[in-house]
Amino acid sequence: MIILEWQEDNRTHRRQVDVVNPSQVIRLGRDPNLCDVVFNDPTVSGLQAEIAADAQGAYLRCLRESNPPWVDGQRLGSVPVPLKSGSVVRLGRTEITVVTVGSVAPAADLSLSQLIPVFGSGQALAHKAHLVPAAVTVVGVIILFSTIGNPTLFNACLAFLLGIGGFYFIYQLCGKSKPWWAMGLVGLLTVMLLLSPVWNLFVLIFREILPGNLSENSQSFVVQFISHFFGAGLLEELLKALPIFLLWGLGLLLPHRLRSRIGVVEPLDGIIYGAASALGFTWLETMGEYVPGIVEEVAQEAGTLAGELVGLQLLIPRILGSVAGHMAYSGYFGYGIGLAALKPKYAWLVIPTAFFASSVVHALWNASDTIGTWAAAVVGILAYVMLSAAILKARQLSPNRDENFATGIVGKTRS
Repeated sequence: MIILEWQEDNRTHRRQVDVVNPSQVIRLGRDPNLCDVVFNDPTVSGLQAEIAADAQGAYLRCLRESNPPWVDGQRLGSVPVPLKSGSVVRLGRTEITVVTVGSVAPAADLSLSQLIPVFGSGQALAHKAHLVPAAVTVVGVIILFSTIGNPTLFNACLAFLLGIGGFYFIYQLCGKSKPWWAMGLVGLLTVMLLLSPVWNLFVLIFREILPGNLSENSQSFVVQFISHFFGAGLLEELLKALPIFLLWGLGLLLPHRLRSRIGVVEPLDGIIYGAASALGFTWLETMGEYVPGIVEEVAQEAGTLAGELVGLQLLIPRILGSVAGHMAYSGYFGYGIGLAALKPKYAWLVIPTAFFASSVVHALWNASDTIGTWAAAVVGILAYVMLSAAILKARQLSPNRDENFATGIVGKTRS
């Protein structure tokens, strides 16, 4: 048993934590999703330190090398420091007094939580055991089972689940918490734009007025690239970015805390919303155009069953490939929009640069068919490398870097 006491918000806080065996740790920091003892002090890192114990006693371990804790006036390094009654621990500007350090139960003792782990998991079960993605997967599998026999509905559900999986991968790489409803809203807005007259207006501008519709009768790489640069790259990337621009503008009207959580204030916001927009775009494009088209084409020649099989074969790589496709292009453009929000005086430079780069890679992918499969692989890898580099740089630039859960995954490694 350990009792901690500290002053915060003009109040004295006292917290008892129980380290019941040497395998247990108590994490300290500002992020309620990661920590057992949570502080409001903005100078405290999201996950800064942890208390552990063995047969000899309790000790404090540093988890944030860039913002280390102090114990009794000594800066904590890589070596854990023993805690005793009366020790003073400083996290950021908050001083915590260790009032009591009790004994630790021997490792050989059997507790109820060891016998039935679910009783002793607490918040760790929800936040550290991937409970939500596992639950979504289980529900998704049940839905897929229930749609067997209805190919169209089965394909739509499968496309959605695979797309969510790809998006979740990018979200975890970014490491900034965003409300799921906000990310879902971005994807929905993109779907609505595709079904609205806005799409027809964009087609008129980029494919009729501008040279975005030249590729139908040409196998030239140059012609294909120019056509897809205007008719796919510029058109689709700008349309997918409209919800990001909207949230950037609306965020300026919100209080600071809500603006950071919902709006676009930094590159990580733009990347996450860009990937969410791309998920909506890819899902509708795949299920509304590509899969029905190839199913009908093959069915006329080889029958309905063959058509459904080929449609499923097309669906899976299109959705999974969106991590290095639409999500990569839109995520990279989103990085530029978020960077403009963070450094507004350079918006005139960063937004066109990101727009141009994402459109070029998009066009390269579409035109790669004229060269060969190897070219498509090279462009896909290039797109993912660009997105990954943007995510790593965005984590470096983030004003909330200490709260980034992706950085926390690797402990003391700096992004």
